[in-house]
Amino acid sequence: MLSSFLFLLISVVSLAYSHTVPGLDSLQIQSKLSKRANLVDPIFNILPDDEIDFINSHLTNLTNFNGSKCDSCKNRIRYGRSLLDEYPDKSHLVSLLLFKYCVVSHNNTESKCDNIDFFVTTDSKNYQDFSGDYSSGVEQVGAVNFYDNDFLQVLKRLNVSNDLDLDYYCYYKGSSACKLPDTPDVEELFGISQWWPEKQPQYYFPPNYTNNSEVFNVLHLTDIHIQLRYEVGTEGNCTSTPCAVPESVNQVLPGKDYNFTDSYKVFAPNVTDIELSFYPDAHYDENNQYVKGDYYDYPKYRGWNFKNSPATPFGGYLADAPEILMNSSLLNMAAVHKEKNFEFAIFTGDVVDHIYDSCTPEYTKAEEVKAFSAMKHFFGNIPVLPALGNHDSFPYGQLAPTQYNTTGNSSYTWNEDEMVDLWINNEWFEEKSREDLKSHYAGFSYVTNRGLKVIGLNSNAYYQKNLWTYIDHTTNPDPFGQWEFLVNELVESEKNGQRVWIMAHIPVTDADTLPINSRIFGKIVERFSPYTIANIFYGHTHQDQFHVLYSSNSSQEAEDIINMSWVLQSITPLSNYNPSWRYYEVENESFNIMNSYNYYTQLNETFVNGGAEPSWRFEYSARDLYDPEGTWPEDAPLNATFWHTYVLTPIKNETNIEFNHLFSQMQYRYGPGVLDCKNGSVVSDDCYNDNYCVVGSFYSDDYQKCLRD
Repeated sequence: MLSSFLFLLISVVSLAYSHTVPGLDSLQIQSKLSKRANLVDPIFNILPDDEIDFINSHLTNLTNFNGSKCDSCKNRIRYGRSLLDEYPDKSHLVSLLLFKYCVVSHNNTESKCDNIDFFVTTDSKNYQDFSGDYSSGVEQVGAVNFYDNDFLQVLKRLNVSNDLDLDYYCYYKGSSACKLPDTPDVEELFGISQWWPEKQPQYYFPPNYTNNSEVFNVLHLTDIHIQLRYEVGTEGNCTSTPCAVPESVNQVLPGKDYNFTDSYKVFAPNVTDIELSFYPDAHYDENNQYVKGDYYDYPKYRGWNFKNSPATPFGGYLADAPEILMNSSLLNMAAVHKEKNFEFAIFTGDVVDHIYDSCTPEYTKAEEVKAFSAMKHFFGNIPVLPALGNHDSFPYGQLAPTQYNTTGNSSYTWNEDEMVDLWINNEWFEEKSREDLKSHYAGFSYVTNRGLKVIGLNSNAYYQKNLWTYIDHTTNPDPFGQWEFLVNELVESEKNGQRVWIMAHIPVTDADTLPINSRIFGKIVERFSPYTIANIFYGHTHQDQFHVLYSSNSSQEAEDIINMSWVLQSITPLSNYNPSWRYYEVENESFNIMNSYNYYTQLNETFVNGGAEPSWRFEYSARDLYDPEGTWPEDAPLNATFWHTYVLTPIKNETNIEFNHLFSQMQYRYGPGVLDCKNGSVVSDDCYNDNYCVVGSFYSDDYQKCLRD
């Protein structure tokens, strides 16, 4: 994985190099350069002597600092900030200095610094090109714009005197250089109870509904991660995922007698005559009919060696979803819709793939447009309510508060603006919602025809990889205004007796959520449950999960239950999952979920079925799977008490190997990632933690502590 800096660096070289070397496109150049041992030294080679002296002298000061890893991380940030304050015209040298310090600190291993944020910039075209003579075929590397990148903009605004802010920064952005701090009490820290009126007695329990005998169905899909650069026949078992792109390799070479056809037998142990699925032209036509195309014998024509197996048309377990897999999954949803009549759909984010090397604004937009247009094509008039994921931005995971939306020539809202326009053009939102959507970072408040309010949030506002979240992190609880927006909507709904669903991409339980934000959201949920907040939905983890929220500082007892959240499994098989989706049976008026139904496809079958389409199967209904005896009342919803009783309680029994294995199978949809849950007479530690910590946690710090313990 390359840093955003290195990617931008490659972009500069690609532009110059592709103009002088016939037959090489930018992606080929990127592939060529990504294999270079060092991309940084040539930059220093073209700097003037006085700038090299500046970097080297301050590098000596940094490297001579004597302290713990935590102290060194904080010193690096404070030192960089002092240089920005003292030498505002040398900001580009500060970027280079800190990157070189990182390289030196890792024994000159540049790859250790690939994911450091020194050069993240929102505007990929905002760079200086110091290109040289490429006619000889020797790359003279250019340079990005060091003068105005996101890291420098954030560094200028960090409160470097706030030790707690730096503790969080150095834990998440400094490779755990500091320990994760104990999460402060957000009430004591921010007084958030002042954000809402005091809860009245009538709001502690939902009212008696008079018109809830009817049920209707709602579709939920997430994490498509369409991989437009997926190519049949490329390495499907690569060293660095996602696989199945032209530059994919496995660094371990196969033996001389290796026959990759034999490797497919593991996916079809009961099939004696394996028919491999190498059909590079397989696609769905304009009438949604599957066209297999002609077989292609890759070894015969290309002579490649593979460690395991070449990629087949519908994807692999170490790759994101090719377009044809996305279309197959959407077709299956559309087919079920004909019977179940989904009134609307929620999409909880991430349409863009995990290939950071090729991520540009244009590439990001292309994958987003392709995916959202496909939803419109296959679903027709079904409204789709989407959330943007951490991958659905450029650069990856970055979102700046409104007050920083324009810095120099950089724009921080282009992607949200583009997607909002697309959603309105798809008729998922009305024209009058355009500016409101854009003002909330593509978040929204949407009222369905039945009166349910669905509130969408942009989870990048609390994502630990978003640089901008660390500005005044422990003193400003709401730099994006997102909590204020959510609370105002909930207060309004509470007054009107209106039920609410909340949706976002990243679960507040996940380790990717900053703990303070996780706790703030939990306080909001506690305040507006159970009267107003009916359900909460997420994606992001690629797993089939649920999180139960208990009252503050309580044990996990039924009487302490507050609410719960649903985390949906992914369409993408990355990593080691079978593609899957879900729909909900929803009670009218209360908008409680009465049952959920999962569908999946056994992806490995498409490796050896001669190019046939995937076979989509009904996987399970929550009631039938987790309450096979039918003891839960038919008229009771699948609320937090259900998951506490029928899932968390049997998971907590460390001798219940069978149930823990079942839950693990559901998380991975029978994919190759399913954990071995048996360890003698008890559940294995990995399986137990993977199950218990997921269902029994709601806050990200509790989840991380649970995994450590």
